[in-house]
Amino acid sequence: MNIFSDIYARLIGKAILIPVLLAAIFACEQVEQQGPKRVFIVYSIGYNNLSSYLKEDIEDLEKSYSSIGGNNHVVVFSHSTKGKSNYTTPNPPVVFSFRKLGSGKVVRDTLMVMEPNTVSASAETLREVLTFIQDRYQEAEYSILFSSHGTGWAPADYCNRADEYENSYSGLQMRMGRQTTGREPYWGVVPEDGGPVVKSFGVQNITSNTYHEMDITDMADAFPMKVKTLIFDACFMGGIETAYELSDVAQTVIASQTEILADGMDYTSMLKYIFRDNLKGFCENYFNYYNSKSGAYQSATISMIDCSRLEPLARICREIFEIQREQIASLEGSYEVQRYYRRTYSSEHKWFYDLEDIIMHTEASEEQIEALKTALEGCVTYKAATEHFINDITIIAHSGLSMYLPYADRRYLNDFYKTLKWNKDTGLVK
Repeated sequence: MNIFSDIYARLIGKAILIPVLLAAIFACEQVEQQGPKRVFIVYSIGYNNLSSYLKEDIEDLEKSYSSIGGNNHVVVFSHSTKGKSNYTTPNPPVVFSFRKLGSGKVVRDTLMVMEPNTVSASAETLREVLTFIQDRYQEAEYSILFSSHGTGWAPADYCNRADEYENSYSGLQMRMGRQTTGREPYWGVVPEDGGPVVKSFGVQNITSNTYHEMDITDMADAFPMKVKTLIFDACFMGGIETAYELSDVAQTVIASQTEILADGMDYTSMLKYIFRDNLKGFCENYFNYYNSKSGAYQSATISMIDCSRLEPLARICREIFEIQREQIASLEGSYEVQRYYRRTYSSEHKWFYDLEDIIMHTEASEEQIEALKTALEGCVTYKAATEHFINDITIIAHSGLSMYLPYADRRYLNDFYKTLKWNKDTGLVK
């Protein structure tokens, strides 16, 4: 009888223990998933000469995900070539997410494979991908990083063939991911002196000199949702025109006023900054990494823009532009104003100057200058720049925002500029 009682007691004990264990496991899972659902999207267009760099970035991001807990998700859109400069073998874009196993190992879950002939550098594809992610991760807080070539606010293909567009100009035709042809793009080409490669947004090669691009205006229209943070790991995207165009879809924009070296941002640590809402730490980490280097590789500019606080800047700029129009026009092409483009490519990229420094070279009143500085301090929440950029640009003035310094003879470019929200609200170009 005692033996049977002992067996009965053991069975009852286990019966009680199993539900307790299950409850504990469920509780742990609840703790792991607590907090708001946050989704970090990486839109990586590497179907160009940056393909190998962008693949390494995604691999670094995957490794770092093992240390991320909570209800945090990473979704990657990746379009790369099958091999270096192989633009003839179709390679379909893929959307995948990271998932951490119990062992801590991170695996990729494929969510969508798109058609091989998909144009990733187009507003249509961007909207399709973002809508897909929004439907899958509903009621989430979204942040996004764009990684590819970039040419700021300039119209697609213009920076590669500016003179050709101006010489044959017969009225502005808006483009969205259009196919363009021309000479070999300079983006990311290794300089003859063996200097650093740069990232120059959204170039998808078809051949070495045939490719697709996306205008910033079309990019802004492609967003089906508003994002908390929008980061550009691409050249020249840190201008007021870009931030202002995206102000309805992004709370914060992080970008560079100059080019970005091809190694780009630090994908091994960025998730801990993004998911802990430490955007200042993200920017500081990027800047400190490059500032610690030497020679041409000690090259970086970065700023963080609060898009909800751009209106005061637009108001004071409109006032100054109207009064100082002749003064601004007299600065055309001036090397006295802080520039962010390298003279090597002056014919293609001479559209990026420091916003504050442009106005400082006018006869704006002390009251207007003070109002300008106050507005900049309100919206530029972080900024940093190395003393030089690739041994070409000396950075003395850095307001955290670049701006177009108008060229009177650029009819095509100026007509495009008139379509931008920044120009509509400030009247820089008439």
